[in-house]
Amino acid sequence: MPNETPLAGINKAWESTCKIMLGRPIGSIDKYDSYLQKFVTPASSAVSYLSKNPITISGDYAKGAKFIAGDEAQAYFGSTANQKLDINSIKDFDSIIDAVRERICYSGSDVLGNSSNVHSSNRVVDSNYIYKAHDVFYSKYISHTYLSKYSEYIFGCESVGKNTHFAIKAFETYEDSRLFECVRVYMSSDCLFSANLENCTNCLFSFNLRSKRNCIGNLELAPSKFTQLKAKLQEDISSTLEAKRTIPSIVEIIGD
Repeated sequence: MPNETPLAGINKAWESTCKIMLGRPIGSIDKYDSYLQKFVTPASSAVSYLSKNPITISGDYAKGAKFIAGDEAQAYFGSTANQKLDINSIKDFDSIIDAVRERICYSGSDVLGNSSNVHSSNRVVDSNYIYKAHDVFYSKYISHTYLSKYSEYIFGCESVGKNTHFAIKAFETYEDSRLFECVRVYMSSDCLFSANLENCTNCLFSFNLRSKRNCIGNLELAPSKFTQLKAKLQEDISSTLEAKRTIPSIVEIIGD
């Protein structure tokens, strides 16, 4: 809708993705803020040197660094272009460095190209409905995520590769659909709590598989049996999340 806020649009996309991955919606996305941010490289916040408004930044900076928002760049250029150093500031190398350092600002909340409905995010290019994310390129409906390219409906993920759709807490993906709590899954679909899969479909709690279908715990099942057990596990997962606002992550499972 034309007047829809970024958070409202993201929340609708979140509910749709939960229904696809977990069988049903589990409540507003803001209830899961801590869970979605966990294990994802975080962005930071700062205050604009010019407007004093909050902005989102990415990376590490020296203590005392100053920032402007991306859309304040022209104002910053204009204000500094006419500022000249005084005679005392150019008397030696150290004086010049100190004077120049006072005028340097870094940029944050950068939103470029054909982007819209972006909130609390940085380094966003040609993307729409982006919330609490950074380094997002040619994507839509992305939140609590670091690095997404050519993907959509992505929540709490990192290193999301080309053509990934409908993913919650997935790390390192490529051409995947419908992932929940997965690490290094390529060209696969409908996988939950799994790692190191390629060309797999309907794999739950499975690891190091290639071209497999209908597996739970690496055990291949008849389609009817798999469907029955998957529904039960989805309900267990969604109930736990709804009650506790978190669930053990695949990152913790394989880390242990």
